[in-house]
Amino acid sequence: GMTTPLEHAETVIPSNARAVCGKSLPPIKPEHLSKDFGSILLFYQYVEDPTWTKAQHKSALKKVIEIGTKYGITGRGRVAREGLNCTLTGKPNDIRSFCYSLREWDAIFDETDFKITDGIPVDKVFKSLSIRKTNELVAYGLAGDKAPSLKKFAGEHLEADEYHKSMQDPDTVIIDVRNAYESAIGNFQPPEGGAKLIDPKMRNSIEFPKWLNSAETQKQLTGKKVLMYCTGGIRCERATALLNEMSTVNEELKPKGVYHCRGGIERYVKTFPNGGYWNGKNYLFDKRFEQVPDIKDGGEVENDIHARCCLCQTKWTVYRGQFKCSRSFCGVPVIVCQSCTTSATERPATLVCELCKEGYRAPNQVPDLVAMKRKAEQIIGDGPATNDPTQPIVSKKQQLLAKRPKVYYNDRLFLRRVPLTASFTKIKGTLGANKVKCLVWLTDKESGGFYGSCVVLTSSAADMKQILEKSTSKLGIKIDKKRIKVAEMFRKEDEDKSPFTNLVQKEFPPIGK
Repeated sequence: GMTTPLEHAETVIPSNARAVCGKSLPPIKPEHLSKDFGSILLFYQYVEDPTWTKAQHKSALKKVIEIGTKYGITGRGRVAREGLNCTLTGKPNDIRSFCYSLREWDAIFDETDFKITDGIPVDKVFKSLSIRKTNELVAYGLAGDKAPSLKKFAGEHLEADEYHKSMQDPDTVIIDVRNAYESAIGNFQPPEGGAKLIDPKMRNSIEFPKWLNSAETQKQLTGKKVLMYCTGGIRCERATALLNEMSTVNEELKPKGVYHCRGGIERYVKTFPNGGYWNGKNYLFDKRFEQVPDIKDGGEVENDIHARCCLCQTKWTVYRGQFKCSRSFCGVPVIVCQSCTTSATERPATLVCELCKEGYRAPNQVPDLVAMKRKAEQIIGDGPATNDPTQPIVSKKQQLLAKRPKVYYNDRLFLRRVPLTASFTKIKGTLGANKVKCLVWLTDKESGGFYGSCVVLTSSAADMKQILEKSTSKLGIKIDKKRIKVAEMFRKEDEDKSPFTNLVQKEFPPIGK
């Protein structure tokens, strides 16, 4: 019989979907070491609970510039009290040294997904380094006490290959959290019978909380699995957290889970080099201007895009020349084709973006973000309690103690639901023999018997992070086929001596009387 060729055999490179948090960075291919090439690095890292102090913010700015200068790194970045967001270029080895130096400077960068692209032509490399001190990493208008907590509310990361599968689910909506001018040259097109794409029609990120707050938006999200995506992942962190925080306080808004693509379009397109469900180009904020799937035919990529020159309506798919919409309060980038460049330069007042042409006005009601945050955290049992007259009066000292940020140990973990059949050797075997120094079996005060919990001392902060990450992964950590729970531990004020001092390691948990 005849064999029919498979429709679009999809190439998938799963390793490109995987984050590099806490792992060694990808090796450099020999051909990328030539002087004709540079590398580009995209990354962000939020710092939260507590954020950096003013002094730490200042020294972080100094440190990033210092490390960057040391390795001849160029590009731009933003440093806020809530963290760091950068697009940097340099020689492939120097870019990697920069990342390793950040990890050495502060262990929080072990959590960072550094996205490196080697083999960038030298003319696409930035000329200078500019790191700015800002209030917010993404201008959502969610700084400080308005910021929804990522630890408590951020959506779940799906790696690109899982995200791809999720787009096949008809019970799902997918939201492009980028601006409309970015979506104009590329976006996800879920398969027939799959997820429904929603375009928030944003001119800028400030509009996102207002859009999410509108009843019309909320109707579309309730009862659905919600996927979000953006260029490299950072805009989805706060966006998914805001949605989860809102749904906690709002009965009308109940999505069935909120997810985003780890590493954004950037990692997806590298994972699916024929494009997968991605159509068109990924708009970039660096000298490459855009990213396209590696092995998808260029003509096909162009055919997928329906963007036009804003003056003569000829099909045109690139933004060049920094032209902006002339309407007041807009000013977003617009597309101008080659033939219209002169008239656009001479008569900038004729330039009008697509949203202004259709007269689109964004929703304008901002929710009370501070109150919403307080209420949501109270509901999940994490916020400050209300002024309840039936509650005993709390002394000033107790209030101050309660206000102190929790300081977590960076080398010990609390294990729960540990089966009675466990032993020190089994636990070491499961968590990693070289990662565990020793453990203390916790016992019931009355009977002296083990009740399923213990405290583990890890060999390093990085080991502790890896164990925590493994415990939250799909498979989790199992001892004798039982999944155990792993949590960080914070220092109590009155703790003076460590349970590990002069510890004689017991192989088995005590049975008690």
